[in-house]
Amino acid sequence: MPPKRGISIEQRRALRRWAHRQVPKPTQRQCIEWFFQEYNHRLSQSTVSESLSNTFANLDDFSHPTSLRLRTGNWPELEKVLFDWQIRIEQEGGVTTGELLQEKARQIWAHLPQYTGQPCPEFSNRWLERFKKRHHLSMRVRHGEAGSIPDTAEDEMRALQTVAGEFQEEDIYNMDETGLFWKMIPSRGLLSQSYPGLKREKARISLCFCVNATGSDRLPVWIIGKAKTPRALRNVSISTMGGRWRWNKKAWMNTTIMCEWLQEFYQHIGSIRQVLLTMDNLSAHYSAIETNPPPSNIRICWLPANSTSRYQPLDQGIIQNFKACYRRQWLQFMLQSIEAGQDPQSAIDIRIAIRWILRSWNNDVTKTTIYNCFRKSTLVSTPISLPTPIIPNGLSELYNEVICAGNIQDSMAISNFLNPVEEDEEEATTFNPDDALQQVIEDHLGVTTQNEEDDEEEEGQSTQPQYTAKEAHEALQVVINYTESQDALNTDHLRSLERLESAIESLRRQARQQTSLDGWIR
Repeated sequence: MPPKRGISIEQRRALRRWAHRQVPKPTQRQCIEWFFQEYNHRLSQSTVSESLSNTFANLDDFSHPTSLRLRTGNWPELEKVLFDWQIRIEQEGGVTTGELLQEKARQIWAHLPQYTGQPCPEFSNRWLERFKKRHHLSMRVRHGEAGSIPDTAEDEMRALQTVAGEFQEEDIYNMDETGLFWKMIPSRGLLSQSYPGLKREKARISLCFCVNATGSDRLPVWIIGKAKTPRALRNVSISTMGGRWRWNKKAWMNTTIMCEWLQEFYQHIGSIRQVLLTMDNLSAHYSAIETNPPPSNIRICWLPANSTSRYQPLDQGIIQNFKACYRRQWLQFMLQSIEAGQDPQSAIDIRIAIRWILRSWNNDVTKTTIYNCFRKSTLVSTPISLPTPIIPNGLSELYNEVICAGNIQDSMAISNFLNPVEEDEEEATTFNPDDALQQVIEDHLGVTTQNEEDDEEEEGQSTQPQYTAKEAHEALQVVINYTESQDALNTDHLRSLERLESAIESLRRQARQQTSLDGWIR
């Protein structure tokens, strides 16, 4: 009988690392097969059970921060671009061979400025094998699903429910993106001659939302436009407003932006709380997580593929409710502009739209709506069945007022205005691997070949005035005086204004001190 072959600490750690990444949890037989494929050694079921038990939990803590990646390699930036491109090809149903990856690596080398003037490496077969190992290309499921795909989405969701059951409801998060036609009017096409300037405007931005199941923790909205700095956002601090602005020529989430988002999410959660983050397996999500794996206290799980409309909590009514709240403000703005004889599409700019976006997300979407939608998704316990989201009270009447005031004779149904299907559809284009590579390179470099001024026409022409602290203080005094004279307002409103007054006064003092210092230096 041959001597019994043992299992090393590194092999045991690799087995735990692989098993913990799978959704649903793999069977012992699947673990045995995976280990055999990796190490040409067939384990016993008892060894698998022992390796996955809490006896060896310390191995996770030792290696988890880098558990999704091996050594970075000699050209990490190039490999990030190549891996991102490879994921996009797979999600389009394509296949990448080793020779194709080597060819694309050489093309990428020529475009990255940090390698300018350096001879192009050979990108040998040895490098290729190490690249595959670093990015787990030999063990990944083709469409980015974490682990083997069950027979049905229901099976996969049941496995995810089991994982979610290990967390408190306030520690279960969902992240998702949506598109927004931020100045679309209720017309299906041509309008009457009353307002010839109004047209079917489809200026589009993407919004990235993340919230926990109880609605007690809403992360800042990430807003993705087409211009780096739209004219309307100059002199504006989006972070102070409570959002984030990013850009690319398609106004879609990409790997570079997703990496930034993940880093902010990790910092937001910290190192103490144990949380679960769920999302769909968009290629940008997958490649970003490979590049920026979570710390040991954050677990990320994919929702069932092609079933997010059924299982994504944000898609169960939260985003629909947000859009209704946003478009209520837009309708009110349209009505006021028309009554003042102005073209609402010329009067609005992206700064105003962002203000409405953040107000709708932070104030108008209720915790009850968020919690009920998590329950409807079945991600949290006590699932419920909710009716189709109804149109908020008063919105239909406001919609009809705008139709009449604008003399819009070919108005669309209000449901189509509130949730246009095209908002979440990419422009129909023929997929081209070479174009995809160019797009990935531009995304990673943060450059675009598109004229920024053209994009500013989409995102507004007005520029935010640069107010002084003195002007802001004087304007606030008017608001305070008004508040003190209104019985319908209360002390809490006044105290908030007074706190703001103190903050602005502090800025005034700093400005005066800086002016004095500059004068002394001169």
